[in-house]
Amino acid sequence: MKFLAQVAVTAVAVWITSLLPLDLEVSGGEAEWWTRALAYLGIGAVIVLLNRIIKPILAVLTLPITILTLGLFALVISWFILWLTAWLSSFVDFMTLSVGGFWQTLLAAIVIGITSAIMSAIVGANRD
Repeated sequence: MKFLAQVAVTAVAVWITSLLPLDLEVSGGEAEWWTRALAYLGIGAVIVLLNRIIKPILAVLTLPITILTLGLFALVISWFILWLTAWLSSFVDFMTLSVGGFWQTLLAAIVIGITSAIMSAIVGANRD
């Protein structure tokens, strides 16, 4: 249940970020409103899965450089997770996440992270 709540919160965060001028676009599911929602939920599921599987490994591997940059390299890891989501979604016909350049994608990752954190606190998606 916690996973589904995190997927829904992340999907809404991606939707809110796609409304901003950050070159973040989700395509797919244009037939009906519920197929569009499923496309956002699919992107949210991929982001949550990558955050649970890949992000801890990257955090351990890049710990020295993260310490040297006083934690700012964690933003690059978030950028990489968003870029990897876009790359993985390019292989699926149902949903595709398109991202812009490095700085726009970095800012989009920050907005998604902040929005997800606020909504998770409101909804209670991170409670055990």
